Amino acid sequence: MMLFRFIITACFVLFGFSYASIVAKINQKAITKEELIDAFNAYWREIIHMPITHATKKDMQEFLVEYVRSQIIQQEAKKMGINVRESELRDYISKNIGSNSISETVKNFVRTELLTNKIINTIARNIEVGDKEVIAYYYLNLRDFKLPAQVLVMRILADDLDTANEAYYRLLTGSGSLEGMNSIKEGKPMWYSIQTLPEIVKEQLYPYDVGKVSKPIDTGSGYLILKIIDRRGGGILPLEEAKPLVREKLLKEKRQEVFKEWFQKVLKEYRVEFFFWQL
Repeated sequence: MMLFRFIITACFVLFGFSYASIVAKINQKAITKEELIDAFNAYWREIIHMPITHATKKDMQEFLVEYVRSQIIQQEAKKMGINVRESELRDYISKNIGSNSISETVKNFVRTELLTNKIINTIARNIEVGDKEVIAYYYLNLRDFKLPAQVLVMRILADDLDTANEAYYRLLTGSGSLEGMNSIKEGKPMWYSIQTLPEIVKEQLYPYDVGKVSKPIDTGSGYLILKIIDRRGGGILPLEEAKPLVREKLLKEKRQEVFKEWFQKVLKEYRVEFFFWQL
């Protein structure tokens, strides 16, 4: 949710009892410590999902910066005539958070995220990525497009060890199909990266030749038998297949850079003060 961080020099106030509970100011609008703590607690509880006792002073300082940033973006969006409909907000929360029972603080951060995307769509609508940029990025970053060796694995699950052993024997010897066997389930074959296979599976399927069958593996709720039915070696993703991925990545980076420059320019119109020692 927090796309960018910005650095603003904190202004230190040496005196004035009226500042005792103020942790930041945006022009003449003050943000009190009480307001910040309420917002921080809600955000930490609903987004971070960690006990508030684990939060540090640094966490609160960083949150304060983002809290101020969010308010500035909302003010600028209003000036630009950009808004978020309640239906948009509900849909986004439902898809990305999973529950509409969240605090106003979290809703405001979600609103800021949506407003940010709309602002980017406005200020970066003419941004494009050319084929030369895509090709140059691809060849300069070939390591990013390395494909791991993969195996296509048939998965058989048996309810008991005797059934699992019979299925293993049939698969190993090719003496017959699994038709007519009770208490087994056959899953749809799936491609797996050899590097990411669990160690117990690697031991059973090494050296990963087509036709290799694992002995029954006890899963706690049954016995799993695996058989390699195809294999494809590692290599480099072809340029034509990589182009859409590269174009999307470069476009995203360019749009974010445009937003960063826009936001830095916007900040010049605000007097922002942080009183971090009040936290």
